Amino acid sequence: MAVLHVARMGNPVLRKVAEPVPREVIRSRPFQQFCDDLLESMLEHDGTGLAAPQVHESVRVVVFRVEDGDPMFLVNPTITPITEELRAGYEGCLSVPNLRGKVERWLHIRVDALDRQGKPLAFEAHGWPARIVQHECDHLDGVLYVDRADPRSLAFLPEFRRFGPPIPLAPSESDDEDDEDES
Repeated sequence: MAVLHVARMGNPVLRKVAEPVPREVIRSRPFQQFCDDLLESMLEHDGTGLAAPQVHESVRVVVFRVEDGDPMFLVNPTITPITEELRAGYEGCLSVPNLRGKVERWLHIRVDALDRQGKPLAFEAHGWPARIVQHECDHLDGVLYVDRADPRSLAFLPEFRRFGPPIPLAPSESDDEDDEDES
């Protein structure tokens, strides 16, 4: 396995709409190696999730992990909101290092994708897991969390930790999880 270099904000690969992965490619050795490398890179960079465009591959693949759970790969994912209810939370990103911003996301979503073996996968996510999936899938459409963040909420990580969020979350806004991880 290899640790891949993470593209940072300003790199054009992060602003492209990623290409779907053809079904016939998914079980191939090179694609499976890429999935292994994507996971290794996420773990090495201490991320909660990582999308292929973040490692300079403009294809529709993400990996994420909720807490100490098993990593989950989503190939060619689509997201459908189950409710229009939004929740705000502070996010960070490996491609925008050392910055945090307040972003509103759907609270409850349905995800349809293929797993890394090409098998159909469908599940619902609520709260923190829903936030992670939406953040990672945004990368597949060339969207960074700073595009969705309230500009007044942006803070560098040392100041965020020292002074707290520039715009505090109301108790009703919180995902009730620690959302300072970078993905």
